[in-house]
Amino acid sequence: MTTSTHTKSYTQPQENWRQQYDAVTHNDVIDAYLKGKQAGKDDAKIAMVKLFELNLGKAQEKSEELYDSLKKMGFGINSIHLKADNITNFMALIIADYKDYVSEEFLNAITVSRELKTKTDSEDFTLNFYFTYHADTLNEHCLDSDGYFLKYNVSE
Repeated sequence: MTTSTHTKSYTQPQENWRQQYDAVTHNDVIDAYLKGKQAGKDDAKIAMVKLFELNLGKAQEKSEELYDSLKKMGFGINSIHLKADNITNFMALIIADYKDYVSEEFLNAITVSRELKTKTDSEDFTLNFYFTYHADTLNEHCLDSDGYFLKYNVSE
């Protein structure tokens, strides 16, 4: 919280004028404005953090739902990485086994992901699914650098 540099003015009034010490001065109005402005910023920050936490949980839940669907379809999924573009837009990178990724049947996985996206997206939440295949040259540190900050540890 910031403190105001404004103080009450205690200058001597001219003759025939008397200072009203319990009156609201221009400095009081400025101080109240600054305190209200800071309180509004604090409230907005709290609301944004709550929205982010809610959306992050939803992104994790829907990514796990897609994982479960893909496993039931017989696809090998190595990991899922999650990235937040902003408080309402998330990206999930699904890393599949190479043999599944290059198979014609994998188009069904993309169809399932699009259907889930269509059901899930709203005015204040968007989740995009991206796919790639697992390779020995895949460097997860590069994914970290790209902003993927969560990894779903798949259970075999």
